[in-house]
Amino acid sequence: MCELATILTAASFAVSATSAVIGYQQQNMAAKNQTLAYNINKDNARKAFEDKNNDISVRQTQEQEAASAEKFDVALDANKARATARVAAGEAGISGLSVDQLLRDFSGRQARHNDRVDQNTDWTITQLQQEKKGLGYQYKDRVNAVPTGQKPSFADAGLRIAAAGLNSVSTYKKFSS
Repeated sequence: MCELATILTAASFAVSATSAVIGYQQQNMAAKNQTLAYNINKDNARKAFEDKNNDISVRQTQEQEAASAEKFDVALDANKARATARVAAGEAGISGLSVDQLLRDFSGRQARHNDRVDQNTDWTITQLQQEKKGLGYQYKDRVNAVPTGQKPSFADAGLRIAAAGLNSVSTYKKFSS
């Protein structure tokens, strides 16, 4: 009976210890897989951040170029209007303060239009800068949404093996007496 108890105790310990080691290995593999998922997610989040950030930068440049083009077109129109007014005044033999006032009015309208274009462009650029700032927070949130893998504690596996050993000793004493 003592020999059978020894064999059963040893087999029980071997199974328990093997189970603890396999459990540790599975936890370790799960941690590696989770870390891989974290790294993939982080890379995807970074790529999305960079793409969106670049898109906003392109939009900012387009807004500035559109504003410059609009101001240029208004300058051309204002110059044409001033030239037409000068020619018409010259043909009519009119000169003096009224003609000067008319020409200044064209310049004033052009300046007010340019100020509005500049203000609207500044507002748009500021809004786009805020969107970029928000992208940074989205990136951080997306990265933090997937946890990194946590390596298992070998102490846990060691304690389970030790517990299996103590349990085996207890079982041995029970059957051997």
